[in-house]
Amino acid sequence: MEAEEINKKIEITWKAVELFEKKGKVSISELVKETGFTSSEIYALFPNKHAILEYYYPALVLQYWAMIEEIEGFESYSLSEKFSNFAYTTFDMMSENEKFLKRTFNRYVFQKGSGSAYHGEVTELLKHFLTSDAEISVSAGFFMKSYYYSFLSSQFLFLLKYWMKDTSEGKERTLALTDKLTSLLQESVYNKTIDMSFDLLKYIFTSSGVEKNIPFLCECTTKDKDEEKEDTDNE
Repeated sequence: MEAEEINKKIEITWKAVELFEKKGKVSISELVKETGFTSSEIYALFPNKHAILEYYYPALVLQYWAMIEEIEGFESYSLSEKFSNFAYTTFDMMSENEKFLKRTFNRYVFQKGSGSAYHGEVTELLKHFLTSDAEISVSAGFFMKSYYYSFLSSQFLFLLKYWMKDTSEGKERTLALTDKLTSLLQESVYNKTIDMSFDLLKYIFTSSGVEKNIPFLCECTTKDKDEEKEDTDNE
């Protein structure tokens, strides 16, 4: 989908949500009047008005992608900082449309779970955060498959539900929970303990010659030696 088409869809959706906040409903005729798009143009982008309202959720993530491109040095942020920034920004954006959220979040997002367009967009964003972070441990990389990113997205949906129901002043409980969760996630994927343990075991087996009888270790140690030789040749 081209950027121009996405921008049109977002513009129409924002106006639809604005009308929904005011009246509790929205019609195509109202959108034609408020946006300047013809009904044909709107239907060319959306099959019906429900699709327009549902697009609000993935549009939040698309808007966030555009926002982080404007943040200088964002790629150098730690993983917990990136996750926290996304969560807090989402809270801020959603807080402007609480009436809409209460009427639509369960229907368009939570009940659909991994089948919702929003879940898919969040999954891609979190995958980008994790796969572009140089601090991720090698051992953590073994577990970071598609189901892992999907799992994290599902947990984020639960966090949003918690935020929506949070009655503490300034949503303090949600903010504290977010800090703890993002810190825990970072610690779990940054921790190099398993990597160090694996290196130690590999050294022990290599020193004793046992790796010759274990194909996997033999392959790993051979690869390491080849890399060391290549580095020496390049000096």
